[in-house]
Amino acid sequence: MSFRKRHWRHVVVLGLIVLTGFALFLSSWRRAVGPFFAIVQWIHIGGGILYGVALIGWVRVFYPWPRSGRTAFGGWIYFLLIMLLISGAGLLVGPSPTRAVATVVHGLAALILIVWTIWHLLTRLPIWRDPSGQFHISRRRALRWLAGAIVATPVVLGVPTLAKMVSGRLVGAGKNSDALPGFVPYTVVNGFPDIPRRHWRLHVLGLPRSTMLDWEQYQTLPRRRVDINFHCVTGWVVPHVTFEGVDLEAFLISLGWDRQEHPWVTFFSGDGVYTDTLNADQIAEYRPLLADRIDGQPLPRAQGFPVRLLVPHMYGYKSVKWLVGIHVSKTASPGFWEQRGYPQNAYLGSYL
Repeated sequence: MSFRKRHWRHVVVLGLIVLTGFALFLSSWRRAVGPFFAIVQWIHIGGGILYGVALIGWVRVFYPWPRSGRTAFGGWIYFLLIMLLISGAGLLVGPSPTRAVATVVHGLAALILIVWTIWHLLTRLPIWRDPSGQFHISRRRALRWLAGAIVATPVVLGVPTLAKMVSGRLVGAGKNSDALPGFVPYTVVNGFPDIPRRHWRLHVLGLPRSTMLDWEQYQTLPRRRVDINFHCVTGWVVPHVTFEGVDLEAFLISLGWDRQEHPWVTFFSGDGVYTDTLNADQIAEYRPLLADRIDGQPLPRAQGFPVRLLVPHMYGYKSVKWLVGIHVSKTASPGFWEQRGYPQNAYLGSYL
């Protein structure tokens, strides 16, 4: 097979893997795929496995090695692809510490590869100058380049966000996130809510003793701590994270909660958009926290300062950040991601 055919085969296959990877990694893309998230996830995983088998097992006939004189450059690109495969395997089947490292390696390798692709497109503009100084353009080359540019555009637009996530920091409409190492900061709005403790209020509705707590009242409640491995549904994990806060079930019972009469509890984020729901059995079994400290320090803004929900043994999208409201009811109210196709029962292992 000619170099050109192998090259375009890689453009199509690797482009699909990159696009589905962005759909898993970036919040705006995840919202767009909605109920097709699981399908996109398996396309990314299955495509990556098949691509890796071909890349390693039939490298001489499958990989589009550059023409003579540029084999060293092709070797570096091949190295990046192998790093993507190794880190992807770590995300898929590795233990928690391995996944934490693999997340950064996978994102960094993808970022470098995307930047190279942008440079590759720019250096192959379908316009050239002949010896006389006249500019020429080929219609066929122009159409191919335009098709590649159109496909690359949404990826290019996502590069700044990917770069900030890989570095562990995400700058939104306001200020720096102060994200913790290992955590990939997600938000469904532009930036992070700025809620000073003195202005924070927690509204609890639907109970016989519906109430509103300020920060000083919240601090008087009984506290406990949990040590967990924090899992995101996209695959990354932060191992051995200690959260401290107020036991949710004990807090609701102290306000007169009847779990038989009002078995559903909905949580509201201070971003004004995000919500999620737990049922009484999940609350009793997994003992969620109203958490305000992580690893002995106050929550960073990116992690939900001043108070967030923390649900052990469930994926992170159940743990609502910037918690400002709780409402108990007789019926379920689908959360932000559940409305977009995610399962209500986000138990660890239910996706992978």
